[in-house]
Amino acid sequence: MVLEFVRALGRRWYVVLVGLMLTAAMVFGAAKASPPDYQTRGLILLLPSTSAVGAGGNPFLLLSGLEQPAGILVAYFSGAPARAEVAKVAPTAEYQIGIDDSTRGPVIAVDITARSAQEAMTALDHFVKQIPVELARLQTAVNAPADAVITSMPLTVDSKPTVDRSGMVRMVIAALVLGLVATGLVGYAVDSLVLRRRARREGTPPRRRRAAGRRGTREAAPEAATDAAAGSGTEPGESSEPEPGAPAGEGAPTDSDRETPVDEPAPSAAEEEAADPQPVESGRQH
Repeated sequence: MVLEFVRALGRRWYVVLVGLMLTAAMVFGAAKASPPDYQTRGLILLLPSTSAVGAGGNPFLLLSGLEQPAGILVAYFSGAPARAEVAKVAPTAEYQIGIDDSTRGPVIAVDITARSAQEAMTALDHFVKQIPVELARLQTAVNAPADAVITSMPLTVDSKPTVDRSGMVRMVIAALVLGLVATGLVGYAVDSLVLRRRARREGTPPRRRRAAGRRGTREAAPEAATDAAAGSGTEPGESSEPEPGAPAGEGAPTDSDRETPVDEPAPSAAEEEAADPQPVESGRQH
């Protein structure tokens, strides 16, 4: 079945050629329609107030309890007003913001995905600048004392985006597979249609027409067998020896069929005289 399929595509090479050209165009279009994405990531750490730390204190030892203010900031930047602000500076950028699960503390994680490297970096820079601003504004809105104000600092921020081509690769593979499958099916269908129409015109069964392409090397043997049979007086494929199990008397001569000599009786004197009357006439004359 596979060999017949390959032979059908070989006979309709022009269909395969057109299909491959269209497949290449589909792959190129898929690559253009799904460009790579650019991703950046930033981590922002909240720090306790100066009154909570005290003179000579270490703020990193007093991070517990700051997860709640971090959650408030996450809720704000997840809302529509904050997303509208990001869309103004980076129209194609999409982001996810939340408390980082890999750390046990008030760390806000921001993941940016954009169509260009510049927009990815612009969106990340926007969050790095706006998180301290919004944190101070929220505390001012509740009249928090100056010595009790929570602050923040960038923990880690990407300096350049990473390229993600997984979406483009998936689209290219899908276009390639679709184009090759469609080319094979169309080529085989066209070959079957052409052979069927030719068989109708010539009155040849379609299967024999499809097998015509495979007769090249096998036509010499039947011709040689026909020539040999013509010389021996038998049909091609027949044997001059009797078939096994055939009844006696068929095919080969038996002993009863052979001629055997038969002894005949000697002729009598009267018969000899009747056969030769001349000597009798001569005796009568004497």
